[in-house]
Amino acid sequence: MKASRQLLALAAAAAAVFGTSIANAESTYGYNTTGAAVSATARVAVNVTVPKVIMLRVGSDNTAVDTVAITLTPNGVGAEGNALPFSWDGSAPTFTASTAPGLAAYAWTNVTGATLNGAVTTPDAGTTGLTAAAIDVTASTTGTNPLPHPGTNTGTFTPVALAPNVAYSGTWTFGLNPTAAAAAAAGTFSQTVTYTASAL
Repeated sequence: MKASRQLLALAAAAAAVFGTSIANAESTYGYNTTGAAVSATARVAVNVTVPKVIMLRVGSDNTAVDTVAITLTPNGVGAEGNALPFSWDGSAPTFTASTAPGLAAYAWTNVTGATLNGAVTTPDAGTTGLTAAAIDVTASTTGTNPLPHPGTNTGTFTPVALAPNVAYSGTWTFGLNPTAAAAAAAGTFSQTVTYTASAL
């Protein structure tokens, strides 16, 4: 009993010196006078907080908004000018759209249930008759984890699921739909598309 009283006295003294941090800690002891095995246990709770992170890049690696420039050229017509000789059979002309450089597209998140979506945030106010649906978008399918475009054009968007801890990368190429191009009036069409990667 003498040893037991000494242990209790030491514990009380330590608590007085070090304050409540030791008084609140889990502590046990083992004690046996017959020579049997003894043990003591103490538990520690470890809590790790992992912040939610989501990243998205479309276009250049900067804060500027990339511009995709597409120009239509009438087939069978030569240099620009007026009153130039031209052989024409009366058929409506066809147009060829210039090929715009593809934009790099990257996404990453560590959140389950994340999605990538898009929306036209600044619609066209021109007079060409073109709509957002006239802008086709093709996503590259090469690479380990190609990033799909959320829709085949910028007129209708469908959310794309992003798996956690997967580095997606790809190239998105924007073009003008040939049928829409054939029906367009002269002028300029422009719009701003905003892509959003999000998770609850």
